[in-house]
Amino acid sequence: MSKDRSIAPARPGRGRKARLRTLLGVLAIAASGLVAGSPAQASAPGEADVASRPAVIDVPGAEGGTAVQKQQALLDYWTPERVRRATGAEEDGPKAASTGARVDPRITAVAEGPHSTAVGKLVFEHANGTPDHCTATAIDSESEILVLTAAHCLHEGPDGTWTKNVVFIPARHDGDEPYGRFTAWNVATSALWASGDKPDWEHDYGIVVTNDNAVGETVVEAAGGYQIVPDARTGEKVSVMGYSGPPYDGEHQEFCEDLIEPTVPPLDMWQVECANMTPGSSGSPWILDYDYNTGAGYIGGLNSISDTQGFMASPRFDARAGEFVALLEQIAGARP
Repeated sequence: MSKDRSIAPARPGRGRKARLRTLLGVLAIAASGLVAGSPAQASAPGEADVASRPAVIDVPGAEGGTAVQKQQALLDYWTPERVRRATGAEEDGPKAASTGARVDPRITAVAEGPHSTAVGKLVFEHANGTPDHCTATAIDSESEILVLTAAHCLHEGPDGTWTKNVVFIPARHDGDEPYGRFTAWNVATSALWASGDKPDWEHDYGIVVTNDNAVGETVVEAAGGYQIVPDARTGEKVSVMGYSGPPYDGEHQEFCEDLIEPTVPPLDMWQVECANMTPGSSGSPWILDYDYNTGAGYIGGLNSISDTQGFMASPRFDARAGEFVALLEQIAGARP
């Protein structure tokens, strides 16, 4: 697939210009599995608001190498076959397609709907080596190297461990990677997600600070990015794009559109009805003012948790989330 700039999100955006200076959070539906482990450590700047750490590369050939050598070892590690295993799909597609068994009709309804260059597949491994994937989105910020996803894709919550071997692949489509790959330099979540007695879904947002791709482009230079706005409202339409896993193949962006409504108390989140957003779509952006012709819009939420009825919830972006993003911009400024 060639680079098609006609579907790249515009920057800067229009329409919400007066409110765009406030950069805000991240969130999404559950990844395939969570693993218990050691607690996270909050780090400067903003120890009260951010839990962060340098990204862990734990692959053959990385030990003792330079930063560049470690990044290359990680890129080599994520072969096409391993990326598919992270999705939970067979290398040649769902088994039902080759055995003659009945295929879920939703599996064939992928690929050709609206999609965004700035939205991509985030592959990683849990601390025990189990591969997994989520969805993430490049943020149009000053640094041009921040990627938004769900906190639970980066850290497994209270008393949990960080994930490792994180790579972002924007606009991945049926194995094609038109904008290259972006390894993680640093990963961070809200401190409220990484601590406490139980998962705090209302703060299920995280950010990956990325390295440049193989040709030296930042993620926003290569794939574009969306600005984040804090003013999603009840009844407002959002467009959701994500790399849903089984029964979907995780190799295309599934698309859903619905109107925002509040969740039932005591949970204070937004929700939409998107039955095609299955595990793997965690971190999928909720795009406000989505333009079908250009792909432009603004991030107003993200997939966090879902129920059995097809409803998907997002944290509400608030002042604390805005502070979180601002702190990650400071961390990004320290990247070599």
